[in-house]
Amino acid sequence: MDENRSFRALVVEEEEPGQFSRSLVDRQLDDLPDGEVLVQVRYSSLNYKDALSASGNKGVTRRYPHTPGIDAAGVVESSRSPDFKPGDQVLSTAAGDLGVNTPGGYGQYIRVPAEWLLPLPDGLTLRQSMIYGTARFTAAMNVDRLKRGGVLPGPGPVLVTGATGGVCMLELVFWPWRVYRHNRHWENWPRRKHYPPPVHPRSSTGKPLSNKNGRPLFHNPLGGLGPTGGGGKLSFSLSAHQTRGGSLPTLGKSRVFPETGN
Repeated sequence: MDENRSFRALVVEEEEPGQFSRSLVDRQLDDLPDGEVLVQVRYSSLNYKDALSASGNKGVTRRYPHTPGIDAAGVVESSRSPDFKPGDQVLSTAAGDLGVNTPGGYGQYIRVPAEWLLPLPDGLTLRQSMIYGTARFTAAMNVDRLKRGGVLPGPGPVLVTGATGGVCMLELVFWPWRVYRHNRHWENWPRRKHYPPPVHPRSSTGKPLSNKNGRPLFHNPLGGLGPTGGGGKLSFSLSAHQTRGGSLPTLGKSRVFPETGN
């Protein structure tokens, strides 16, 4: 294979300390890191982590120049792994270090370890797999965990926090709304006019999710909780959560409980 072959990629560069630029540039296959599988990328998606990486957040990407894109779907061009052969359609969703410190899906090629890839599932096109991407996959896993945890009609309402965010907005789509009772907290709704109007507004709540009075338990406990990143919302939800028969999976970045410092 001609390692000098060029391809196009979005590259983020640090021009001066703290100042970053983004541009489409020509790169060569030889610029890619060593890996078992070379994939010609057909589709990618946009995630919050991609935006952080593209804006120069060194808590996500340590070294620049860099090509973001934690998701990628495409066709295997060459492989040293017995699990994949040229022509296979594959995808990668937030696997390993892709798009973080390894050149990601915003380039026309990626070269990665075989364990970062999955065969394209039957019934999906490459484009559809990236429409789902990491966000919808995460939302679907969270709903599945809740259902496996016994969240069924009856135990109490399900609260989805951060419902205008990427993962949580998609989780609302996956919930069987006519079966589950639910409350949702549109905390930042007034500042986000570009989002579509909330569905089922009669089931929404604008009450602050906090436990400032320190009560250990609340009345009308929750039967389940959608995604939360920790902090005050998680502290409130734990206090309002049923001690039996409920389920509370969490995902995303976590932080300390402001009320306790833990």
